[in-house]
Amino acid sequence: MHKGIVMALASMGLTGLVNAQGMVPLTDVQLSETTGQALMSLNYIDPAATKNPMKGIVTNGQSNKIGFYKLGMEAEIELNANIKNLQLGCGGVNGAGGCDIDIKNLSLSGLPSSYDAVGNPVYSEGRASTSGKMTNPFMEFAISNPESSSTRELKGIRFSAEKIDALLSAGVNNGATASTTDGIQSLSGFMQIAATSGTVNTAVGTFGKKADEIVKGNIKVLGLIDSSFTSLPNDAQTHGITLPSMKVDFVTPAFQVNGSRQASALIDGINITLDHIPLDAGPNNQLAVSLNPSILGIDYARVKLKAGSAVKNLNVGVSFSQSLSMIHNIPLKGIGGYLAMQSTSLLWPGANIADEDRNKTNLLDMSGATDVAKTGWWMSFADPVQLGKLEATNPVDISSVYAQVASLMNDQLKNSDQTINLGPSEAIDALRNKVIETPKALVVDLNKATNPSLGGKPASILLQNLQLKNQNVVSNCYGALKFC
Repeated sequence: MHKGIVMALASMGLTGLVNAQGMVPLTDVQLSETTGQALMSLNYIDPAATKNPMKGIVTNGQSNKIGFYKLGMEAEIELNANIKNLQLGCGGVNGAGGCDIDIKNLSLSGLPSSYDAVGNPVYSEGRASTSGKMTNPFMEFAISNPESSSTRELKGIRFSAEKIDALLSAGVNNGATASTTDGIQSLSGFMQIAATSGTVNTAVGTFGKKADEIVKGNIKVLGLIDSSFTSLPNDAQTHGITLPSMKVDFVTPAFQVNGSRQASALIDGINITLDHIPLDAGPNNQLAVSLNPSILGIDYARVKLKAGSAVKNLNVGVSFSQSLSMIHNIPLKGIGGYLAMQSTSLLWPGANIADEDRNKTNLLDMSGATDVAKTGWWMSFADPVQLGKLEATNPVDISSVYAQVASLMNDQLKNSDQTINLGPSEAIDALRNKVIETPKALVVDLNKATNPSLGGKPASILLQNLQLKNQNVVSNCYGALKFC
């Protein structure tokens, strides 16, 4: 075969060299006049190169000499795929049943044509008819001591693309609780979640019927007799104070999911303010109290709050722990993520490095905002994932904050301006019926006590595993099948 054919095949990626009669030989002159683009490309990053992210990294007191060989395909690949059970890195050092990556019912498709009112993906012609697009896919090798044939060693391999446009979904059901058989069960990797906003409705609750929800305050009768009251949470006459459902808007900061074999994501730094919590919402709001000293011979009574009573300006710091099995839709746009396996921790070229970590030489010292691929299998998403507005499907129980509210209220009720002053008619009712009705609305403002900018400390609450309205899964199958 003429040598020009071989050279042309290498330079043109087989394009345009085959006709109906077969391959066509080219002379050296014809070859010199031919241009084209190779289907495959090979790039190398030297250990000492400035753009090598492992340059200057020290492990066990020794510098890492790792070079990167990248074999790429200059092409666009479209793919629609369903994987029933993706398990990588199972057993071994992870123990029986432990996996670096364990995802049930994984689907890859094209991006949706639109989103519905709450943020769920919508496909005008069906999801199964779309394909995810990967531009310039490649695989890359991390080689230590690449310049020494006697000591060079393969340290890792990763698969990626320069750009990915696709929807990755995990699971088939957006259930109300975390699942052990559907969705993401274990994830070793790095995923940035973009800042977003959300709304929850709190569940109706009853305050004052637990031992850590005791309310204490002061009473003055006819301007002459001083006493104090302490609520009795276990008394049969304590009906409690009904707290109504409230709509609460919140903003979540950007955060990262980063680590090995993770099953949940934790979001801190969510700050909300409950402007007005009514304390008069129920018809039977009542607290049994003991009086010390007794008032006109009465050491036991029932306290009822006047209409308009409320707690105002309660600032709350919220932590949100969400099982990864309850996060289903991961849209991929722009710079591609990667799937890698390595025998030592690595910074792969192009991986996210936080500004505060750029001058650090030890991978162990780097923050959670930097994508350090750990030993084993590792899945990374380059661009921040946009989860959209978060809306809880069901009302959220916030009763775990009630004890903190009681303590904060008691601190405020010690003040003289919060003393319950009983006039003649209230005193007569107390004597006759052993009922103390507050003559005016009891309003407790907790802004100073819970606002950090005023020197206060916010109340805190942990929310877990909320079913989100925008995480419904669209089937990647034709017909009525949920998974195929």
